[in-house]
Amino acid sequence: MTDRATLKLAAFDEYRVVIRMLDGSVVRGFFSSKAHTSLDALNGKSPSALHELLRASCVDESGVPLNVDWSALKAVFFVTSFEGDRDQDSVRFYGNGPMIQSIWVEITFADGEVIEGCVDNSLRHLQNDGFFLHPSSPDINNLLIYVNKSAIVKYRVLGVRMEEQT
Repeated sequence: MTDRATLKLAAFDEYRVVIRMLDGSVVRGFFSSKAHTSLDALNGKSPSALHELLRASCVDESGVPLNVDWSALKAVFFVTSFEGDRDQDSVRFYGNGPMIQSIWVEITFADGEVIEGCVDNSLRHLQNDGFFLHPSSPDINNLLIYVNKSAIVKYRVLGVRMEEQT
């Protein structure tokens, strides 16, 4: 099994992305990260800069830019595999993830999908149109998820995780 933390922090040329739209459609492609050292570098981007970066950097298997209406976006899932695991139950306890200063949340989308993970405890998280979610389970297919706030119908804080002081 691949170590998720290592994958997440590695500097790959491209990542697989599964883009889910508000209408239920799904677009698969690749995100070219040549301008970034890791997925974590995306976290500081403003929503408009991020959407522009996704528009410019997401391509299909033949390298053609993806034709996606970013205003109709539900979420962008940066994944290890396009297959995924539809039978995977959502984790209900965040015990094995990395220690980051964050808020542990559960999100319910308009289509009924429920996901949980950690979001940065920052002003950007509150002000921007979307935010990044670090999935709770280290063993699932998702490395990082960009969530469009307009797709959320319920947002529940489950707890707060603080970095341990050494």
